[in-house]
Amino acid sequence: MSQPVINYHYLDCERGFSSHDKSRSLFQDIYAQMLAAEPSIRGKVLDIGCGHGTNPTITQIQHLLGQLDGVDPYPAVAPHPLIGNRWTCRMEDIPVPADTYDMAYSYNVIEHVLNERSFLAKAVEILKPGAVYWSMSPNARHPFTWAVRALQGLKLKDIYRKSISPQANDYPAYYRLCSDTKVLRAIIDQNLPVSRIDFYYVPNVQWDSFFPSILRFLPHMIDRGIILRNPSMSNIFMFRIEKSI
Repeated sequence: MSQPVINYHYLDCERGFSSHDKSRSLFQDIYAQMLAAEPSIRGKVLDIGCGHGTNPTITQIQHLLGQLDGVDPYPAVAPHPLIGNRWTCRMEDIPVPADTYDMAYSYNVIEHVLNERSFLAKAVEILKPGAVYWSMSPNARHPFTWAVRALQGLKLKDIYRKSISPQANDYPAYYRLCSDTKVLRAIIDQNLPVSRIDFYYVPNVQWDSFFPSILRFLPHMIDRGIILRNPSMSNIFMFRIEKSI
């Protein structure tokens, strides 16, 4: 099998800190635009890690969606009305045949995937030839992910959530598919039928909300001095995988 074509894209990188500070949710709009630009969105689509609903970009793409299914390891309290079939299981265990979906996507999901190889193999398997999978997540090269892993390693995440940042989720984060090297390794080592891979990096400065207000100058300094000058460290990491025909 031939090697996939690999492309890198650095989006919205020309603006400074103040401008990004005023448009903190722009990355969601960018992701929605990417999904909406796929002709296959009008076909059979799978929301991977659909949670209790769907990703926050759903309002921007719902008028384009064909059939929407969902999979998530946790039961839904109130499933989104657009989701037809919903499986409560890991992505690796979804009971659908190969070559089922025209498109799949996930929103802040892959950072919680423990076995990156089996996850990605299944995601590619359930796609039809020529179909695409889109992912958006934190970037493993960004210091936010380093801090999360340190808190988990020190077993301080629950204390942190209760005393400092209740908006932080309580799922363990591994970030094993949140970098280009890990995605490429999982695809190439398993010889997955992928013809093209596109990586996208998008700046975002909202990680300061996970700091106490008195310490928010620290992420601001890091953003201004390091992150916004190094696009490959941008907070938001997206990738698009196209299955071989």
